Formats: sequence, structure tokens, C-alpha cells
Amino acid sequence: MLDNFGNEDNEEFDDFFDAEEIESALEKYQQWKETGSYYFKEEEIEALSYHFFIEGKRAEQLEILQHGLLLYPTNIEIMIEMANYHSMKNENEQALDILLNAKNIAPYDASIANLEGVVLTELKQYDEAEYAFDRALENMEDEDDDLEIEVYINYAQSLSMAGHRTKAVRIIEQGIKKYPESEMLYNQLGLNFIEGNDFTNAINYFKRKVDDEPFNDNYWHQLGKYHEISGHDSDALTAYDYAGLINDKADNAFFSKAGILESRLEHTKAIESYKACIRSDGDVYPYICIARCYLALNDAKLARFYLKKAQFYGDFIPEYQYLLGYSYLIEREPLIALPYFKRLIRSDDKDFASYKALMACYAELDKKKDLEAVVKKLKKSQRDLYYENWRGIASIFYLSEFVDLFAEILGEVRALKIYDQELEIVMKVIRYDQQPSNQNKEAIMKYMIDHFDDTVESIRTFCPELFINDEDFKLNYNLYKSDNNDEQ
Repeated sequence: MLDNFGNEDNEEFDDFFDAEEIESALEKYQQWKETGSYYFKEEEIEALSYHFFIEGKRAEQLEILQHGLLLYPTNIEIMIEMANYHSMKNENEQALDILLNAKNIAPYDASIANLEGVVLTELKQYDEAEYAFDRALENMEDEDDDLEIEVYINYAQSLSMAGHRTKAVRIIEQGIKKYPESEMLYNQLGLNFIEGNDFTNAINYFKRKVDDEPFNDNYWHQLGKYHEISGHDSDALTAYDYAGLINDKADNAFFSKAGILESRLEHTKAIESYKACIRSDGDVYPYICIARCYLALNDAKLARFYLKKAQFYGDFIPEYQYLLGYSYLIEREPLIALPYFKRLIRSDDKDFASYKALMACYAELDKKKDLEAVVKKLKKSQRDLYYENWRGIASIFYLSEFVDLFAEILGEVRALKIYDQELEIVMKVIRYDQQPSNQNKEAIMKYMIDHFDDTVESIRTFCPELFINDEDFKLNYNLYKSDNNDEQ
């Protein structure tokens, strides 16, 4: 329940404290560490606490908060920060003690009551938490909209955890009535159903809401979301379209629509929908999604064009690094691509996509010994990962015509006898790849009825031409994908 705290402060940090203020406070902090004495203003204590929180320096944050309370023992903001610190470390009893002292100083402070409700919820003292949230709403100042929205959300989460989901819905409805444009409240409304795994009632609920308020794009988006979760992609797309027609800034609806279109291999349409949710608010992920779609269309240059727009945050997003490397790989520039995948594997040795891309680089360079070394290392250090992804490895051998390596891995898989179904489908795909005919294609498509995921994965890895360019395959893909979702 405290996740929002970290995210909001991360986004709003620069609004509270500019770089000069932080730098000045850090200089004082360093002098204080060296001399043992220095005077801090209250706002400098708060600025340093936020800074250390964002940087993940918990020991330094605790140190400055403790010093702050020595200097300003009745400062409510510092007390709340200290209580938050203990709560995030699951030291909830200590957090409650601090909040009790804060209440004695400011008994009608809504922030104190809100955090008290959060802490009591973590302690499973749900009745006491409910009382605290009620007190927070009663004492809310008119101008503090963000805090009031946060209280509604925390209150609903607490009620859901206590099993009172109907009441949780009513609390969020109360919040939406006051703040009809808050996407966070609509999202929480949907989460109340998710926590109960109650998707059918979620769909029925939001159907009633769009009947009552047909021009509320947030309700249409939520309806689409639960159709999508339930596997009703066509209904979800319809709902997302309505949301977009009502509000051309319904970014979440455009993004969700794009995700479905991408999953249906309709990459050109997906790109247009991803573009519709691009705003000037620093969110770079749509650019990465657009790049991913262009790579699926084998357009590496346009992919890199959009990746460049996300470059500032690229070092922090593994997918960015992967897509950049992959863009060079599909242009048959494996030497440029190699460092990207090596770097990704060093940071996450369970990232099979990067292992496979690295193997593809060595195969393209015809460096068989290097390829074998990667495969042996993976098999030795990540045995489960190796066998779970045997098709990906075998496809590199097959497409690169390393016949001996391909025969070797097929022999290993046959001997295990637990991948017989996958192996049978792979051999059907290879037969079509070597002897293209309608009869062999139909033999593959039949497997999509009962073994959709395995068949699609085998086609994608062993016969990419069929996967990317064949219209019959795309038609069957969307048909059986829809049927598969309905069964699930």
C-alpha cells in the first residue's frame, strides 16, 4: 500500500526541491558528517530525506531524520517521514508510536490519520484502520486533492484486504463522485474486482457504468481492460475505441488497444495506436513499443529512430538495450549487436532472449566454437532454462545449418521424453519449411486448435517466413487465438 508513496515522490521531487537546494543541503550534510555539528533548516532535513529515499540510501535517510527530530521534535512532516521510513521496513509498531506522538501535536492532521490507516492495515487491524481513514477524510483540507485521492485508494485497499469488497467499491465510487477525472481512482475500482478474481462481475459492473455514463472514457477503458483480461479481445478493442473517441487524450486506452493489436500481429495498426498515447510528460515507453513493432516489420532504421527518442532513459530499461542490439542483428551487423546482448546477460543471466540473440550473432558470424561455448555454458549453469527453451536454441542450429548441433539437441530432447508434443510440432513445421505445400501447411494449422502456443512458437522460431508473411497463418492465428482465450 505504500508503493504510491515512492512513485509519487519520484515524479514530484523536482517540484519540491530544485538541484541547487539539494546540492546546498548535501554540502551541509557532508560538513556535518566531518565536523559533527551543523545547523539544518527544517526544509533541508526534508529535502535530504527525499533525496536519500530516491537514491535508495536508507541508512543516510534514517540518520538525517533522527537528527531532524532532535532539532525539531514537533515537526509533523519530519515525524511522518520517520513513520514512513519504519513502515516501509515493516517496523510497524515503531511507526505507530511515532504517529501517536504526532497525533498528540496535531490531532486533526489528515496525513497522520492516512498513514496510521496504512500501518494498521499492515498489522491486520482492519477496524482500527477503517476508523483512521474515516478520520482522515473528515479532517481533509479542501485544497489537498492529491492526499484525499490517496486516502480513498488506501481505504479501499484496506477494506478489500479485510474481505469487504462491496464496501471498498462504495468508497471508491464516493471518491470518483468528487474527483471524476482521477484515473487512479478508476484503476483502484477495477483492482477491487481483481483481488477477488471476479472478472465476470467486473465486466457487468462496468457495463452498467457505461450505460449510466456513456461519455465517461475512464469507465470504457476499465470495461476494455476486463474484457482483455478475460480473453475477449474484440470486445476490449471496441471499448478502447469508445474511450478514444470520447477523449483523444485517453492514453491508457490507446496503449491497451495497441498492445492487443501487437499481440494479433497487426503491427502497423499497433504503431498508430502507440503514437496516439505519446505525450510530452517524459513517458518514453511508447517509443520503445513502437520500435518493437517496427522490428517485427523488419524496419531497423525506423526502430532506431524511435529508440533514440527514449535514449535518455535507455540505460535503465533492458528492453531498450535488447531492441537496439536486435535492430543491428536483423541488418546483419552482428559485430555491432554483440556487445548489447553480452551486457544484458551480465546483468541478468536468466534472460534467455539475450542468450538466443547472442547465439544468433555468433551463428551469423559463422563462429561455431563461440556458439557452442555459449550453449554449453547455458546448459551447465542454467539447465532448466536451457531445456525450457530448447526450441529457441535448436532453431538457431537449424536456420544456420549446423546439422550436427541440431541433431545433437534433438537427440537430447527425445531422450527426456517430456517434450514429445513440442518435438512433434517442430518436425511438422520443419517438413513444411523444407517442402512447402498446402497439405503440409494444413497439417501445422491443425495443431493450433489444441496446441496453440506451442504451434505458434514453433512456427515463429523455425519458419519465420510463414510467421511474418503468410496471410493464411495470420488469419488462423487470430481465429485460434480468440478461441484459445475464450477457453482460458
